[in-house]
Amino acid sequence: MNHGKKKGRPREEDLDFVRREMTSVERLKSGFEQFKKEVYEKKPEVFNQLAEGQSPKIENIIVIGHSRCGGIKALLSIKDNASLGTDFIEDWVKICTPAKEAVNQAHSDLSFEEQCSKLEKEAVKVSLENLKTYPYVKEGLENKTLALYGGYYDFVNGAFETWEA
Repeated sequence: MNHGKKKGRPREEDLDFVRREMTSVERLKSGFEQFKKEVYEKKPEVFNQLAEGQSPKIENIIVIGHSRCGGIKALLSIKDNASLGTDFIEDWVKICTPAKEAVNQAHSDLSFEEQCSKLEKEAVKVSLENLKTYPYVKEGLENKTLALYGGYYDFVNGAFETWEA
């Protein structure tokens, strides 16, 4: 795949590769059949026990943002008290308005694209703070049985970073 910094539409052969590899329902079904034959049918006692009840213990939650996020671009495009004209997207992204305000205040001198990049990460921080308002998350953090992490996937430059909340 082309990982260069050239902007514009991806090459058609790259798009075909992604479509082939990521949209195959048959591949999903085949994988399930393999799992059923090699795991499920060989260990029925495990799955019988799971059928009786489960109580997963979540130890880590990671919220991940990504480069070139359309939702973030939409949020940054909304002028004060204006509307995008699409309630679904607008309601979804306005949750991160505090992140937008922080980026506008600290980085108003940057280009729109650079502000989007800053906002993609800042929105993760807002989401992590929102998670801390849930009683079971707050309790898990206080008891040190749960950890929160932020992450950012930059698929343009092939980078991934994480941080503890």
